[in-house]
Amino acid sequence: MKKIFLIICLVKVIFLSAQSLQHPVIWTTQPDKPEVLSKIENYAWAGSIITKAKAAVDSSVNTHISNPATILNTIPALAGDDNLTEALASSAASGHARVLTYASYAAMLYHISDEEKYAQFAADILWYYIEELETRSPSNTSMSGNHFYDSRSGYQHFAIAYDFIVNYLKEPQTRLYQKSSGNKIVFDNEKAQTAVYNVAMNALHEHGGADTKYGKTVSNHPILTAPGALFSILCVEDDIERERMFNVFWNVGTKEQNSFTKTILPMFGEQGIWPESVSYSFMPNISLVLNIVDKLKPEMNVMADNIHILDGNFLFDNLRHPDRRFVRYGDSKRNSDGTEDLYRITLDIALRNGFTAHEQKAKIALRQGYDSEGGYNPSVPISTFDNTDAFEQLFWGVDIPTVISGAIDFQKPTVVIKHAGVALQRNYVEENNEDYGLSGIIGGAHYVHSHATGITMELYGAGYIMAANAGLPKTLADRKIPEHTNYFWRHAGNNTMIVNGTTHGRQSGAWNSNSYLWMDRTVNIGAEPKHLEDPINPNFSFATQFLDDTVNNDQQQRTLSTIRTSATTGYYFDMFRSKSLGTNNFHDYIYHNLGDATNIMTTDGTALAVSSTSRYQNDIGDLQKSPGWRFFEETNVTASTDAAIHVRFDMNATNTYMNMFAPSGVAREYTKALGPATREAKGGYINKKTQILAIRQQGEAWDKPYVHIFEPSKATNASVKSVEHLYRGDVIVGATVKSQIGDKEVTDYVICQEDASKVLNLPEIGIQFTGHFAVVRYEQILDKYYLTLYIGEGTNLSFGEYSLQADINNKGQMTVELDSSLSLSEDMLGGLSKITIYPNPSTNSFTIKSDQKDLEKLSIYNVLGVKVYTNNKIQNKLIINTKDHKMTSGLYFVVIRDQQGKQYSQKLIIK
Repeated sequence: MKKIFLIICLVKVIFLSAQSLQHPVIWTTQPDKPEVLSKIENYAWAGSIITKAKAAVDSSVNTHISNPATILNTIPALAGDDNLTEALASSAASGHARVLTYASYAAMLYHISDEEKYAQFAADILWYYIEELETRSPSNTSMSGNHFYDSRSGYQHFAIAYDFIVNYLKEPQTRLYQKSSGNKIVFDNEKAQTAVYNVAMNALHEHGGADTKYGKTVSNHPILTAPGALFSILCVEDDIERERMFNVFWNVGTKEQNSFTKTILPMFGEQGIWPESVSYSFMPNISLVLNIVDKLKPEMNVMADNIHILDGNFLFDNLRHPDRRFVRYGDSKRNSDGTEDLYRITLDIALRNGFTAHEQKAKIALRQGYDSEGGYNPSVPISTFDNTDAFEQLFWGVDIPTVISGAIDFQKPTVVIKHAGVALQRNYVEENNEDYGLSGIIGGAHYVHSHATGITMELYGAGYIMAANAGLPKTLADRKIPEHTNYFWRHAGNNTMIVNGTTHGRQSGAWNSNSYLWMDRTVNIGAEPKHLEDPINPNFSFATQFLDDTVNNDQQQRTLSTIRTSATTGYYFDMFRSKSLGTNNFHDYIYHNLGDATNIMTTDGTALAVSSTSRYQNDIGDLQKSPGWRFFEETNVTASTDAAIHVRFDMNATNTYMNMFAPSGVAREYTKALGPATREAKGGYINKKTQILAIRQQGEAWDKPYVHIFEPSKATNASVKSVEHLYRGDVIVGATVKSQIGDKEVTDYVICQEDASKVLNLPEIGIQFTGHFAVVRYEQILDKYYLTLYIGEGTNLSFGEYSLQADINNKGQMTVELDSSLSLSEDMLGGLSKITIYPNPSTNSFTIKSDQKDLEKLSIYNVLGVKVYTNNKIQNKLIINTKDHKMTSGLYFVVIRDQQGKQYSQKLIIK
């Protein structure tokens, strides 16, 4: 019995020490192979992946048959440990990634085709690494010399190749080329498993310390290294040790490879996106890891608490400008696009779990993405980092029908990204959207890879991202140069407000050492439509962001609205309120635009004289030289002026312009300057200095906020003709914007009060409004007149005899066609011979002349019946200035009453 017991125990030990996990297991399994082969045979996109993989490796594979040392001689020397900096390890990381990607592609081709030449090629490469790494310990296992780089590049492809060919390696007839001897040798599984274990443990990095970040913020590093760690763990044969390592990876975590369940996944907020800048935020690796774990361990039901991440995968397509490039906040690359990866992974998860809504949505999103890019063309890259697209597309991809029912509107007017404090505003058109669509963002916050910006702004116009946020430089080394750390990271490198010349970030809590990047989070306090909702009017939308800046002891509120005036014209309304809670010495509104010239003019086209100034050659004396405006060059400033200003930024190569209008009434000094080139700019502007405008206003900017109208155009003659402030007492609460588009004249009264409780009464115009944001639009198209009342946030709005009550969501709109013949009572019509008006139409002034002796009173009404002028002292000849009486463009009625009480009227048109 004792012998039987010992035999049973021995068998149990052997069984527990053996490999129960069947390979391949990472991307696919052997039972899945018939389905994969069918996919390759029946769908061109799947076949193209195999074709491209062969094209990438066949030359090396064929050479390897006669000269196996050739590919091995290209492998860089393996580093002695993983303590090199990223810069020093970069070249070796690229070399190892290239060779091991060849190996993983060849191993995949062997799995698909059973052609041994591919297996032999991959096996000989793996054996070289196995012999190098099996003599080490986990703490000094390395390829490039940098743990972060190895886990992102070499380790991934080492594990993928091993997963595909491990069964081939164990076949009795397999012989491996040993570079050191030049001989063919028998595979040694013990050595291989020692090397695999060292790689997996180095990636897991238990020797570096425990995870102390439970419930805290971490960077993207453990996400980027996660596949390298997980793939390697899955190649460990010992079931008990593999499960222990997986538990560390998934639940326990280490200092370098933080726990998924306790550190990484809890960082996802309600929006289901990784809380960094756009290109970092995609993070397909998270969905990838969830998918693999869900496949291998369905009993864990890992998606139960993480379905919001699948929802978040659909958010990014909402962050595209009209040219399909992404908006940018913080350290972000504008052209990085992870949407298709996210959709494919989401689809694979959904198909397996029966998530029918996510399945359909992913299919629609993929089809829309393929169509927008001119079709689906799978990539099979040879790159250093995150280059597993070929495996994901082949093994997890499914065929998406060319025609699919349903659509997803990724072009909603308002998108709010909460962790970044950002609100997007856009107004797109169906035809030529790249030229005529509007899109902009405002906001700012602290998060990993954020910048210290305050409420910054980015604007698109006429095919260009004209007013761009900073983003990332091309190289890792450039992230440390003063242009990045002392300028683009700072307020002066952004389109924002600087208060008293001292606005800065804080180091305490900052994501990077000695960076002074911490700032309070900007929050959305109003928007119509709200996040991803439909608009109530296709021409109007707005978002208001508020920042309680405790670092600089000030408060700021910025509203951005996109306002459409025709299919080819529209403008941005930007109102920026700011005040120090201490002393308000002065404010500087900073704006950057692509271009070759900055023209500062009055609205009649007269250029303002400028003189050289050194006012921006200073800083507050902190480590990062805040606010960053020492990088302004060729600074030239105007004298203080309260005139209405038109600033035009010229882009000469394409005759494209950004027109910036500022109303009269507030004294300001306008400084034009040049600064570092705009990153990732199109049309050669990536190599040209950026045009900068700094507008200084003395005192506060809360009751006297900056109000600017931005209109991108393809001609120097913009459609916006004039902009004037709207006032509530002495407080600026909006602007009157007049536009001319062909035969159409548009007058917009854009109202933006501090909050929804404020009441505005403008009797001279006939407007009454209670609320935060509203637009009254009066349009004349030839002899037709239209009135639109729009409440973005408020309770009621009236204009003359027309009034609008908001709905339960505090918004509403109405549009009416005005009948001028009914705007005045019938007894006012007729008697045209009583008076003469000239010129008619008129612009600045007109004359009213009458030969009658019995006239008693003269009044002028607008088309809505609102009285704009009255005179009880009738003269035979009366000259009236339109500006004196705020008579804007449109139709008016001059009404005269005689001593018998009879009234007569005549039409007057003001251009």
